[in-house]
Amino acid sequence: MHAEPASERVGRLVALNAVLTVVARHSNLLLPRPFEELAGAVGRFAAFQLFAVVFPEPEGGLRAYAVFRGDALAAAPFGARLPAPAALFRRVFAEGEPFSCDDARAGNALAEMGASEGCLSYVALPVRAAPPGAEPGHPAARSGPAGAAAGGFGCPIIAALVVGYGDAGAAASAPIPLLEEIADALGAGLDRSLRVVAGEREAAERLLRIRELEEQHRNLLDNAPLIIFRLDPESGELSFLNRHAERLLGVPVAEALRTPGFLGEAHADPEGVMCFEDAVARAKLGAPSASYEARLRRRGGDAITARGTVYPLVSDRGRVVAIEGVLADVSTEHAARTRLIQVDRLSTLGTLAAGVAHEINNPAAFILLGLDMLDRLLRGPNVRMEGSAASSASELVKELRDSIKRIVDIVRDLKLFASPPQPEGSRRTLTDANRTVDSALSLTRGQIIERAQIVKNLSEVPPILMDDGRLGQVIVNLLVNAAQAIPKPGSKHEARDQTVTVETRSDGETVEIVVTDTGAGIAEENLPRIWAPFFTTKGPEVGTGLGLSISREIIERAGGQITAESPVPGRVPPGGARFIISLPAAGRTDEATPSVSPVPRLVSKRVRVLVVEDEASLARALSDQLGRVHEVALAPSADAAMGMLAGGQRFDVVLCDLRMPGMSGDVFYTRIRESDPVLAQGFIFMTGVGFGADVERFLASSGRPLLEKPFSAEDALSAIAEVVSANSAPRPEARDSSR
Repeated sequence: MHAEPASERVGRLVALNAVLTVVARHSNLLLPRPFEELAGAVGRFAAFQLFAVVFPEPEGGLRAYAVFRGDALAAAPFGARLPAPAALFRRVFAEGEPFSCDDARAGNALAEMGASEGCLSYVALPVRAAPPGAEPGHPAARSGPAGAAAGGFGCPIIAALVVGYGDAGAAASAPIPLLEEIADALGAGLDRSLRVVAGEREAAERLLRIRELEEQHRNLLDNAPLIIFRLDPESGELSFLNRHAERLLGVPVAEALRTPGFLGEAHADPEGVMCFEDAVARAKLGAPSASYEARLRRRGGDAITARGTVYPLVSDRGRVVAIEGVLADVSTEHAARTRLIQVDRLSTLGTLAAGVAHEINNPAAFILLGLDMLDRLLRGPNVRMEGSAASSASELVKELRDSIKRIVDIVRDLKLFASPPQPEGSRRTLTDANRTVDSALSLTRGQIIERAQIVKNLSEVPPILMDDGRLGQVIVNLLVNAAQAIPKPGSKHEARDQTVTVETRSDGETVEIVVTDTGAGIAEENLPRIWAPFFTTKGPEVGTGLGLSISREIIERAGGQITAESPVPGRVPPGGARFIISLPAAGRTDEATPSVSPVPRLVSKRVRVLVVEDEASLARALSDQLGRVHEVALAPSADAAMGMLAGGQRFDVVLCDLRMPGMSGDVFYTRIRESDPVLAQGFIFMTGVGFGADVERFLASSGRPLLEKPFSAEDALSAIAEVVSANSAPRPEARDSSR
């Protein structure tokens, strides 16, 4: 065995030291610059045309990192994935032995690894990972005795060191011992480089995933139907605003972000600004705040109603790092809630109006009957008055009677708001437009006369078909709006110079109701917007901005239309507003629900009448008046009347109040109808409540006549005569009330 010359040993150690220096200097050798430096260190001691390191891929093939010198050119980029030559793969990676190819043209060509034809021969040596804890340059175990002696036997092969030459057969003279030591020295560095590359690849994949998630998150924020924002905790200015805010508010995000105080300015009302600023101030202190509702301005559109929530983002150390918030468009919800509130108010008003009507009409009925009695007494043969006194007394009675009837008319006009809206598809009633105008004026007169004079020009017009009471609601709303458009006296206008005019007209096909005022009018830019829900130029204490929207819905549902003009055409000076309601005139009258016709004035024979009335004064007045013609008995309640009938008393007619303490009139009637159907046909109902769905349903099902309080003695006598005439068939002399 020949001893290695000292010069060769020194040269090999110098070469190995140069390689180790490069390995120690770079944490990742698999980058172009460190790899070229490594190739340069090897090239000073071993000539080559190709210096490459290839790694086996988990799914097959090789990952090649190569440096070419001379005329050889790389056919694949640095770090490219290439197919693996079977012979090389088996010899190096499976058997752990060097592989040599003397002529790449004869087979197993170097071109398969991506090298050009400039390399005609090459050698490939296994590179093993260093044992755990080994220093860089520690000789990894090779399959031979040297490797075993180095203490690294069995270390996995992680790569192959490939050195190529331009001449065929040059690989046979390659310095294999030097190259093996270089391969061993590279083990720890390449192992470390693989981990760095794997870490970098994993980090890149994570970064890509993070960017994808960020993009998804941004898309989610931008497409969410919310205004999502973030504020700087120090300045309170916007640092983030999602794209939906641009769609909702009509302001580009970039413009909003560079506009100081943008979100505060977006709040349309002072109350909303205060709520927002208070919520931001609390968030700066790290405290959340309750949600609030406010109106937000929209560029080029109507304001919307939004629900806002502002909250702080607090770090683990308790520092406020950001302020975030959400503004949700709740305009539809707000509209529905407002409509429900209005329906509830109308329902409450209906209940209260029914009670008020009952309490007013009962004493009014007594007063009216008393006035009839007083009038007869004054005209009686035993009363003597001089001509002027008699005339004054008669005129006073007449005026008192007219005043009572006016009170009753006002109560009945409450039906305009007390009756609930009819469901879709319900039958409509014939409505007298002139009568509805009079009713609406009686309800709004007090608001109008302090600001303007009322001018009424009503023509003879045909009836229209509408849901009961809805037309009155529309006219009342227009009259109230007209009054509010005129300043109160004491300003630059005086009430005597202002007018609110109501007209009706018809061409036979349509009926028009026109409400005109001489007020401030409607701005041209607001004219198309007045029909939108919640649009109003008044303060929140005056209205909600729903009146005209609901009015148009009511009129269009009835097959008509409502339009507005401002300024009023031809008016000098220009100004004022005019609303025109146009509705189709009623066609066939049998389409409408027939109204109760007046009770005919009939002369009746003397019959027995039972008056069931809890108001004692009214009952006595009825008894006195009806007793002039009929035999009358009084019952203060339905229970008392049941007792009288059970005791064998017989009656031809029962004049019964609908609303009474204890048993109501409808329950009383139902029991009598079950026990004595003949007597049930003699019922006449009285009520001080001339409206209400329950009353109307009961009267429609029973088919019995109704006297609305107050009524005159003649009305009651005529009703009795009609019932007696209808029930003229012979009646049994006795009844068994227990049946």
